[in-house]
Amino acid sequence: MKISELDLKTKHVVEQLSVMGFKDTEGLTYKELVSKLAMARVMEVDVTSGQNKWF
Repeated sequence: MKISELDLKTKHVVEQLSVMGFKDTEGLTYKELVSKLAMARVMEVDVTSGQNKWF
């Protein structure tokens, strides 16, 4: 059975979310998963750092 490119992308995003502590990814679309990952990464930005004043 051949795995599609979308399945591979989805698996990668789910793995990234898992590393960040998100476990409830069942039933979400690729777009929803990417959105969750983007929000999780934004929340990790240290806004008090001088390099991140633009946030």
